[in-house]
Amino acid sequence: MQHRRHLKGPIESHPRLDSTNTEALRRAREGAPAGLVLRAERQDGGRGQHRRSWHSPPGGLWFTVLLRPARVEGLSLAAGLACVRAARALGVPASLRWPNDVYVGERKLAGILTESRLLGNRVDFALLGIGLNVNLRSEDFPEALRDQATSLALEIGQPMDAEDVFERLLDELDEVLEHHRQGGLPRLLPEIRQVCSTLGRRVRIQAEGGAHLAWARSLAEDGALELEDGTRHYCVDRVQVLPEA
Repeated sequence: MQHRRHLKGPIESHPRLDSTNTEALRRAREGAPAGLVLRAERQDGGRGQHRRSWHSPPGGLWFTVLLRPARVEGLSLAAGLACVRAARALGVPASLRWPNDVYVGERKLAGILTESRLLGNRVDFALLGIGLNVNLRSEDFPEALRDQATSLALEIGQPMDAEDVFERLLDELDEVLEHHRQGGLPRLLPEIRQVCSTLGRRVRIQAEGGAHLAWARSLAEDGALELEDGTRHYCVDRVQVLPEA
């Protein structure tokens, strides 16, 4: 097992939390150390981007890392790359969906939620929340999600050792965060572009002002999604990758 350089804080495991990000926010405001990892066996109020709920029963990895100081530009993409690396090392052909999800084919495997607090012009701390479906079975997902979500166990065909997956993911996350700290998103972009399954596909962007339909061309140096019509998108309400013809 590689030595973790960046994630030097303690790892706290809890049987149950409302949300690891919510608890990490509380702890960060109280002065918790950089690198703290808060993990829950289940979340009762797990959430994703734009306050959407995140189904997180036992059988997944639900955790948040406290980073301070932190670069926040492209942090979700960097964390997504770590998840893709870990899944592929286990034999699962995962890919990154811009801006903050990990998929296997057309089914969601993991999601990332980053939050931060500013003090003046600097980032006081950032919270990096990751939810990875490890041993969830099809019946563990709500019926409405069963054809949209997957897990490592479903893809491999047998249960996984969650602790081994956790350690592998932390190792990958540590390396990615170190590169991100040193060189920002541009240092990671070549690999991110290679594993990003959004690129080269038609997408529907739902943002302020309505829906926008175009081909996804590339990722800019700052992490924006560049479309063939020349528009660039950063924070959007929803992005849908359309089926291939």
